[in-house]
Amino acid sequence: MSKEFFAAALLAVLLALSIWNTSEIQKICDGIGSLVNGSADAAAEGDWEESRQLLEKAMKLWKSRQGYTGVVLRHTDIETLTDDFYELTEHIYTKDAPAARAASALVLEHLDSIRKMESLNMSSIF
Repeated sequence: MSKEFFAAALLAVLLALSIWNTSEIQKICDGIGSLVNGSADAAAEGDWEESRQLLEKAMKLWKSRQGYTGVVLRHTDIETLTDDFYELTEHIYTKDAPAARAASALVLEHLDSIRKMESLNMSSIF
């Protein structure tokens, strides 16, 4: 009987960790997405300094969580999002509003993709 209790406890712990992981990924993606949206809006208004500052905060948040994301996310997703950040940075520094908007949309799309891949659903459980 103790084997069954151990197995049930282990499953409960794994489920709790999965829920916690989903929550952490949501927080990371939401925080970065909010900053990238703000940066894109500031760029569209021509406030390049504000846009740059918000983008740097987003990148700092992304880099500060790489110890965690490097373990739970696919490395191709990490590399792609990092590349997208650098492309967006280039457009912010060159003050190219249309390209910055497009690059921002790409970053947001990849964040949304990560959020969806890491969310719990029936297909990810079974």
